[in-house]
Amino acid sequence: MADTVLLATLERYAQQLERHMATLRGRHQELEAAWVRLRGVYEGEGAEMFGEAFESASARLADYASQGALIERQLQTKIADLRAFQAADTEL
Repeated sequence: MADTVLLATLERYAQQLERHMATLRGRHQELEAAWVRLRGVYEGEGAEMFGEAFESASARLADYASQGALIERQLQTKIADLRAFQAADTEL
């Protein structure tokens, strides 16, 4: 019973993580598109400072997305392991 609750909880978490990462990717793409448009008309020292800050934040976001993808893969592996364990347990 506890395994079933754990499995259901992990599956819900995996779904929430997947939605979160998809939302994050979509919003980041929107921001990048807006920055490309702004960069075409924004000039001067302020533009350079903003550009550097945006690129830095973008790099951190890419790292966050990479770590999120790693967590998603690990979580899916653990869910599959738990399912296999449950299946083996019911065969006994």
